Amino acid sequence: MIKPRSAIALIGVGLVIAAGLSLGVPAASFAQEEFDTSQVSSITQNADTGITTCTNNADKAFSFQCAGTSATGYRQKDDSSSLYLDIQGHTGNPLRLYTDGAYNTSGSGSMNCTQGTYRSNHKGQWEMYNLVRENGRSAARLTAWAESGYGTVIGVWSPDCVGHFHKLPT
Repeated sequence: MIKPRSAIALIGVGLVIAAGLSLGVPAASFAQEEFDTSQVSSITQNADTGITTCTNNADKAFSFQCAGTSATGYRQKDDSSSLYLDIQGHTGNPLRLYTDGAYNTSGSGSMNCTQGTYRSNHKGQWEMYNLVRENGRSAARLTAWAESGYGTVIGVWSPDCVGHFHKLPT
């Protein structure tokens, strides 16, 4: 039986040996295609700039029409990024917007994790700062409260934000 260190040495001279079998693959076949380093350098650059990788950034539609409180369902929150919000329309009085956190998508241990004050009367793409993950929660939802009468707001949101946007104003 060949020790692992010996197998690595043989790769350098042109043979691959696995589980004691000689596959007879010449080393030149590995060098026929150039190695594309552009992906490696971009990964390093992203890691150096602190960009967070997240998986739950798919935009989901929401529509709040309320004179009280309304909320989306809970969605898995994978990182400590802001909540992403794209307000596409609003009418009536501005609604107060919150980020609620919970231990799971069923809503257990629900708490307001909003960091700051946000209102719905600003079209565009925004971030809402929150402390969902920092408070030990792994799910988030967008909640609206009509603090001064009936209002509506529609758009899309995701629990994890990719990129940087301005903080949604008050």
